[in-house]
Amino acid sequence: MMTMLTTTWTSISENDRRRIARWQKAMLALAILCEIFLAADWYAFAAVLPFVSESLKLNPAEAGLAQGIFALTYGIGMVVWSPVSRSMTARNMLLIGLAGTGIGMVLQVFVQSYTQLVMLRLVIGFFDAGIFIGNMKLIFGWFPQSRRGSVVGIILAAYSLAITMDFALGIPLTIATGWRTFFAVLAIGTLLVAAVDALVVRNNPRELGIDGFTWGNETPQEHLPLGEIFRSKWIAVGGFGIVACTFAIAGTATWVVPAFITVQHMPPEAGAVIGTVMGLSQVLFLVIGGYMSDRLGKPFMIKLTACLAFLTALMFLWSVVTPMSFSMLVLFAALSGIALLGGGAIFALLSEKYSDALAPAAIGYAEVFGIFSAFVAPWMMGAIINASAGSFTGAFIAFAVVELIIVGLLMILAREDVSQGAVVGSPAE
Repeated sequence: MMTMLTTTWTSISENDRRRIARWQKAMLALAILCEIFLAADWYAFAAVLPFVSESLKLNPAEAGLAQGIFALTYGIGMVVWSPVSRSMTARNMLLIGLAGTGIGMVLQVFVQSYTQLVMLRLVIGFFDAGIFIGNMKLIFGWFPQSRRGSVVGIILAAYSLAITMDFALGIPLTIATGWRTFFAVLAIGTLLVAAVDALVVRNNPRELGIDGFTWGNETPQEHLPLGEIFRSKWIAVGGFGIVACTFAIAGTATWVVPAFITVQHMPPEAGAVIGTVMGLSQVLFLVIGGYMSDRLGKPFMIKLTACLAFLTALMFLWSVVTPMSFSMLVLFAALSGIALLGGGAIFALLSEKYSDALAPAAIGYAEVFGIFSAFVAPWMMGAIINASAGSFTGAFIAFAVVELIIVGLLMILAREDVSQGAVVGSPAE
């Protein structure tokens, strides 16, 4: 059998290295844009939840379900897009995901009922999943294993930055012009990024004419059955690590501002300040944590993050049972990002434990764990608030209990041992 000649970073010319470095910056910038609109389209509703609820006459349980239901088809999308990622290019996945999401956002501008809102959020969720898997495949094509923790940390920080912008820009824009205008701005932006993707994306350095280039973690796709993913415990470690983070981000993004308005009598317009500080905190800790994960053990970072997510839940539980000054509420918002410290470590761990041909699919399947929690967190907390006549205490107790359970599971699962050291899907040495 003929063996294809390969080239690596150390064997190519200095000129080719500079070309790859320039394209790495460009593709990272585009990946950041894709992630921003993925998250902005997801959490736009959470940012302006009180305004949409008033307009469409939603109760807290309905509002929580409308936010959380997005995760249902996002999770289904992960199951669909994960196997597709082995044969479809990152460019095409991003193009389909962005175009589908953008069209869904356009239609969402015109919703007149709760049913229409829920149906469109289900459609958008499916296509958003394609954006995420496409983004991961793009990053794995352009960056070596040693840099993926920090790079994925930056991508996830962009996700949190988008949520920050939803609150910082979405709330004032909604107050001034209405929530439909806010949704329209996001729809246009998403479609513009889809156009940029169609025009400029290259999937990896080989498409620059550097034949046979590899980062050293790639194997022939025809020899990679998807069942290999589930024979390793790391899919569960990644999944539960994502649960810890997404439960925290979904629960806090949806219910912290309404809780502060109700319990602490915070003016509604101050919600933009709290949402902005929370988002910037997540950005900061994700970037810091991404660099930490390239230097410290990734399983350690995942366990540490789950513990910090539990502490975050306790912190916000305290805020709904004790009168506090606005400065204290801002401080809590500023600390909330610690719940995502190891977000980059989760995806870097999966790209480390699985070959590049399997890693995007593994990440997609692991995301299903977290997506379930992104659905459950807003809905469960909203249902508890609704059942308790508007009390937030029980909702945040439930938040803390879930995070504590995840800590226990990860302490058992995320232990390194010699038998788990091999990369799944790589050829035997």
